[in-house]
Amino acid sequence: MKVLIKQFKKLVKTVIRKLMTSVNIEEFLDEKKINGCLTQVDIADGSKFYPEAKVLNFSDTPAKIKIGINTHIRGELVIFPSGGTIKIGNDCFIGEGSKIWSQSSILIGNNVLISHDVNIHDTNSHPLNNIERREDYKQIINSGFPKVNTNVITKAIEIEDDVWIGFNAIILKGVHIGKGSIIAAGSVVTNNIPDFTLVAGNPAKPIKSLKEK
Repeated sequence: MKVLIKQFKKLVKTVIRKLMTSVNIEEFLDEKKINGCLTQVDIADGSKFYPEAKVLNFSDTPAKIKIGINTHIRGELVIFPSGGTIKIGNDCFIGEGSKIWSQSSILIGNNVLISHDVNIHDTNSHPLNNIERREDYKQIINSGFPKVNTNVITKAIEIEDDVWIGFNAIILKGVHIGKGSIIAAGSVVTNNIPDFTLVAGNPAKPIKSLKEK
């Protein structure tokens, strides 16, 4: 009897090994994660989420995040429960570690390249008043983000076609970035940027004009 049990256990281990080699477990888990992103967005043909990408659409409305054709996303997209929309155009790229958080509206045009570790936020995320901020934090910890805006300042962001945003750049609320502009790595954008302008620094300032092609 002991011999039979031993042989049975050996057989089970062999079957499990064969199953493991026939199915790539890592690929399976990556696919589940990607599908989790896809269920939270409205995505066009040819666009793709990579395994490192993340979507937190607290509105539970996929139409709040619209992604155009042939856009590749490795970063994080967040919609707050109290509001927000993200619209990304065609042929865009969102790098790994980049975060796009909306409580108002973020509109990104076509052919926009966003490098890694970029932050684009159209909201302060918390109230300016210290007492309100304290209570806001407690609510987030205890029961999640509020479904109604609690005196948090938000302003829409618009990034036009053909913009290139370098790594570690920060784009803050209310900013409009003109067509064809370049945001240098590490820049903090707090004001509007004209078309075809290279900016750098904190706060970002124009360095030179770029020729339209």
